[in-house]
Amino acid sequence: MLRICRWGKADYEQGELAGLPEGVGMVEDPAQAEVVVVPSTRRVSPADVPRARLVITTTSGFENLDVEALRAADVRSSRLPLVRRDAVVESTLAMILSLTRRQGRFQLAAQAGTWDRANLHRYDARLLGRVAVVGMGVIGSRMAEALRVLGAEVVEVRSGQHIPTDIDVLTLHASLTRTNHQMVDAALLGALRPGCVVVNTARGKLLDVEAAFAAVQSGHLGGLGVDVFPEEPARLERFVHRDVIVTPHAAGWHPALGARIAEGVAAAVWALVEEEPIPWAL
Repeated sequence: MLRICRWGKADYEQGELAGLPEGVGMVEDPAQAEVVVVPSTRRVSPADVPRARLVITTTSGFENLDVEALRAADVRSSRLPLVRRDAVVESTLAMILSLTRRQGRFQLAAQAGTWDRANLHRYDARLLGRVAVVGMGVIGSRMAEALRVLGAEVVEVRSGQHIPTDIDVLTLHASLTRTNHQMVDAALLGALRPGCVVVNTARGKLLDVEAAFAAVQSGHLGGLGVDVFPEEPARLERFVHRDVIVTPHAAGWHPALGARIAEGVAAAVWALVEEEPIPWAL
């Protein structure tokens, strides 16, 4: 019997695994499983999974897996980048459009009972303009497609390339690696075009969020949208501002998430059993 362990399943990943081959059973101990399925919060090394043949992270990013050590121990690994892709793209677009169109400012005026149509110029609402998409993987590529449909001038920034500063929006979609921690730091933020909007729905350690928030407070950045933080859970009440949107690592959630994860896991397990290439192998 092939044994699968769902190790550290998040509460929001609703639903059980389905569509698996016959003879597959579930176990609670990852050390007893041939297939181990984990969320991004569960770090995995070979010592954690001594019997594993395959480790699957249910996310697009995979920094939680020690891929090199697992490979050296003859353990394959894979990810599920499609299960959250469209939700992340939609959440990112919602942040970008709300911030560039200054919806927070209009909402505050409305809550104060002000019909301020005569003073629209004071709100500085903008069109998308020139948008840098950092990270051209599964999510970043779809993000670029969506932005182009909306008329944005998209600058694709791939791994190892410099981030341009003559932009109106910067949106992060890169995987976290050993070399790109705080790739958007105080120096880069200060070099960005005044009024630029910065959004991070990728990995929290890509952005110096404290410096970014300070840049909004100073008026240099036009807006900041953050879904992921260097340390989670984060104290979101620290980032209250009319031009800031923060969410609790929620960009990828949608009601069908559990079913999509089940489909992805089932496809990987079937490939393992039938000795075919594992989808989205690392």
